[in-house]
Amino acid sequence: MHTKVKQETNNMQQYHYKQELKRSLKFFSSFAVAFSFMSITTGIFTNFGFVLNNAGPAGIWTWPIVLAGHLLVALVIAELAGRMPLSGYSYQWVTRLENQGLGWFSGWNIGGKTLLYIVLATLLLQAVLNIFGVKLASRLNDIAVYTEVIGMVGILVILAIVALFTTPNWDMLTNIGEQKSGTYLGGFVIAMLMGSWTMVGFEAAANLSEETIDASKNVPRAVFFALLIGGIIGFAFLFTVTISISDLADVTASVNPLPLIIKTKLGQFIGTLFMLLVIISIFACGLIGMASASRIIYAMARDDVFFASRYFKKVNPRTSVPVNAIVLVLVLDIIASLFSDSLTLLVGSTSVVLTALYFITVLAYYLRRKDLPDAEAFNLGKWRAPVTYGALIWLVFEMGILTIPDMFHEVAIVGGTLFLTGTLVYFALFRSKIKSGKIGIQNTNIDAGHS
Repeated sequence: MHTKVKQETNNMQQYHYKQELKRSLKFFSSFAVAFSFMSITTGIFTNFGFVLNNAGPAGIWTWPIVLAGHLLVALVIAELAGRMPLSGYSYQWVTRLENQGLGWFSGWNIGGKTLLYIVLATLLLQAVLNIFGVKLASRLNDIAVYTEVIGMVGILVILAIVALFTTPNWDMLTNIGEQKSGTYLGGFVIAMLMGSWTMVGFEAAANLSEETIDASKNVPRAVFFALLIGGIIGFAFLFTVTISISDLADVTASVNPLPLIIKTKLGQFIGTLFMLLVIISIFACGLIGMASASRIIYAMARDDVFFASRYFKKVNPRTSVPVNAIVLVLVLDIIASLFSDSLTLLVGSTSVVLTALYFITVLAYYLRRKDLPDAEAFNLGKWRAPVTYGALIWLVFEMGILTIPDMFHEVAIVGGTLFLTGTLVYFALFRSKIKSGKIGIQNTNIDAGHS
């Protein structure tokens, strides 16, 4: 293991960086980072009622469609993560594949999914845990993932047994609910937002690449399998919960339909246990989200393309973490909590930003795909073209779902404002210095770490 860490330290030098962050994460911890950031349990809990109200119980069939689309995106991100295992992921990748301006713009969208559950997460405790080091944070996250997966699968199995041996309501799988307006197709498409809001953030493992042992192999597998396994568990859970619905009218009218279904079938204790899993999932998501966002700030600051770079690129010599960057993320999260009066607006806006970020990354990969030599660990090879075509088509479609419906126009405005602000900041403060070579990534070799 020490030989591998030494080799990766040498690779960092080829990128013209020092190994400042401590490599301590193994494969499962990398997997857990991606899994927690997606927060499957919380995503289903918060959005199941939305699906019932727009597409009825049959709306759960949107989940595998979204999973298939996101797996295409994950394949591209996995190859890039293996080829360029650097903190700052899209900022680094897009800069090296396309240009520094577009790369800076990718890094500007640092909020990501950190904002999804900030109104519910214990922000100060998460910041303290991150400041004490990524190893402690990842250990706690590992435990949270074990608990969440075992708990979810346990409840899933018990619920499936009870449903199958009592009265499984198979009709629910095709029940389209009560249509409020328009065609069912419109409601079904809008219901895809449950998956779109939930199955994102799997790339967070790539953002901790410089703290991962054998990152070029472990991170790509973590990115892909976290999404695949999380998606499968999520759909199995949705399927089982749906056939367990006894009274659709009561469930649809409930503020929290999932706990109601579980309590009705399995009793108060199991229902309370599910809520505990949701709380664990929320906390783990916030913990890893804070770590991921701070690494983007650190990565941009060490290239001097962030505000007050000399402060935010500092790494604590004892804990090997960018403490100032973590504190900044904490402050931004608190500000967002104080000034946001709508969790739906936060969820929708960050989903728009992440989808746009995926699109920029995949597009940059597509434009340079023929120039990329084969990667050592994870390589799409002859599948590069069809995978990128599919991913780009999917992302355009998904962006439409997230912004075109009337109910999401405010979300589109917030997301657009963030992009416009980034554009103004870039041209006003950074563009000329980047163009002159005074700041930014000086070595943009797309395969420096493999030479």
